[in-house]
Amino acid sequence: MKKIAACFIFLAGFMIAVSPGLCKSKNLVYNGGLEHKKTEELPSGWLTKIYRGTSAEFSFDDVEKHSGTYSYKIKIKPPGGCVLLYLDKNIDNITPGKSYQLTLWLKTQNIGYSPNFIAPAIRYNFGPGRARIQPFPVIDLMSEMKGVGGWKQLTMINKAPLGSKVITLDFMITKGTVWIDDVEIIEVSDQ
Repeated sequence: MKKIAACFIFLAGFMIAVSPGLCKSKNLVYNGGLEHKKTEELPSGWLTKIYRGTSAEFSFDDVEKHSGTYSYKIKIKPPGGCVLLYLDKNIDNITPGKSYQLTLWLKTQNIGYSPNFIAPAIRYNFGPGRARIQPFPVIDLMSEMKGVGGWKQLTMINKAPLGSKVITLDFMITKGTVWIDDVEIIEVSDQ
């Protein structure tokens, strides 16, 4: 009887210890921590696009980071311009009608509008085109990061419209320096 009680106590303790991990949805973003390198300047699972007239530096920063070994740093040289950081493959294992939460950590320095008045933003939406949410959902980095001196967690929840097959995500950086870390998209229960 003591062995059965000991086993029961062990199993109960084990279930309590692992249950928070079992309840959390899986992160749909491959390499959301931006820890794995494809090259010395590009994280695995991500791509960059530099628009004409823009000069930028890309690096892994092991000093300024929210967690893990690195954050990903994008520095736009004056006078500014436009750079996109985006997933190399859209997230395709989604269910129309379900809600998905984007969460990430960001740190900025001297961000601003590009010379063409393009604002820095995070764009998170669904596709194909006919399934997109209108207006296009964005996190405006000028308003969200105003007066923030360190890391800030940013969150946005969107419901996948009927006809949705993929989630799209990109970071539009226009001026200054941005550090990105711990990018996560998970399915969440409707409130």
